[in-house]
Amino acid sequence: MSTRDILQPIELDRSTGASFSWRLRHLRLETAHVALLYLAAIGLAEFITALIDPTLGVICHIFILVNLLIQASINRAWWERGFFLSLSIAPVIRIVSLGMPLGSFPQEWWYLLSAIPLYATCWMVIRTVPLTRREIGIQLPERRHWLLTVVVGISGIPLGLTEYLILKPDPIVSTFAFGGVAAASMILLVGTGIIEELIFRGILQATTSEIFGTWPAILYVSVLFGELHTGHMSLVDVFFVIGVALYFAAVVRKTRTLIGVSIAHGLTNIFLFVIFPLLHIL
Repeated sequence: MSTRDILQPIELDRSTGASFSWRLRHLRLETAHVALLYLAAIGLAEFITALIDPTLGVICHIFILVNLLIQASINRAWWERGFFLSLSIAPVIRIVSLGMPLGSFPQEWWYLLSAIPLYATCWMVIRTVPLTRREIGIQLPERRHWLLTVVVGISGIPLGLTEYLILKPDPIVSTFAFGGVAAASMILLVGTGIIEELIFRGILQATTSEIFGTWPAILYVSVLFGELHTGHMSLVDVFFVIGVALYFAAVVRKTRTLIGVSIAHGLTNIFLFVIFPLLHIL
């Protein structure tokens, strides 16, 4: 039996017409209210992590994660279960990033090592909900969208420059040696660009749309994405990231593929953490 078969008892009530529609709307409204509470809770946990105490912040994220998993297990509608299960990836991101013993590895490898458990979590969520490759954008763009996909990918460079001017981070590699830059760039593409777009514009966008509808879901996921950048200690960057998330989500909605935004996201971080810091721009 698939997860979506859990909805079957409700679907049998379609003969009651308006009664069925009211019940379904009521269920979605209740879930939306709970979803907003979780959005606030994750934002508070990120605030605690960044500004008060990382250990306490991780404890808060563990508490949120446990509650999300319980919430997913007790809901019978596939769209409720899928949403809460996919939202659980958000606290996992912070727990992994702060809980893994990365201090003995070069900084650029932190992104890849942190991404490995996230890829495993995504695979589990995709199989459990379940979600198809088309639903989460793991496919090539249609021919009419190839040019747009390329343009969006290249847009990661000016996005990287903008965020660099906001944050002014130190480079994660020490020199422009080809091997080091190439390795760091590939790690950032795989360990940030691809995995984060799979999570936010792929999995979460698909499941959240079942609760809120398309555009409110895009806003919800974009705010969540911004919250998880609180650690940079810049309110300007949080709003910038939310704006980029809205842009990426609109692109995925139009092209139905994660390719362009994954490349753009990867290039943003490559130029943010490698190229522009080594060039000492401004």
